[in-house]
Amino acid sequence: MRKLIYEQTMFKLLIEKTGILFAVTTKSRAYFFFACTKLLGIRTAPTTDPYPGIVEVCGYDIPRIVKNWGTLSNIKFTKKIKLAK
Repeated sequence: MRKLIYEQTMFKLLIEKTGILFAVTTKSRAYFFFACTKLLGIRTAPTTDPYPGIVEVCGYDIPRIVKNWGTLSNIKFTKKIKLAK
C-alpha cells in the first residue's frame, strides 16, 4: 500500500488510502487531527520527546493509531514497543 509520510521537528503528515493524519507537537502536548474511515476529529496526548511517539510506535499506520489510541494516548514510551496488528 502506498502512503505519504512527511516529518519535520514539530509536524507530521500521513496520507494513506484509509485517511489523513496531521500532528503538531508542542513542549508538553501533541495534537492529532484525524480524517479517516474510523475517526474524524482532534485528539491530544502528552509529548513523548525524546522517546518514540504514538505515530512511530504504530509504524506510521493510521488504522493502528486509531485502534490503539486508548492505550497509547496517556503513556510515555521509554523504548520501542510492539503492538498487535
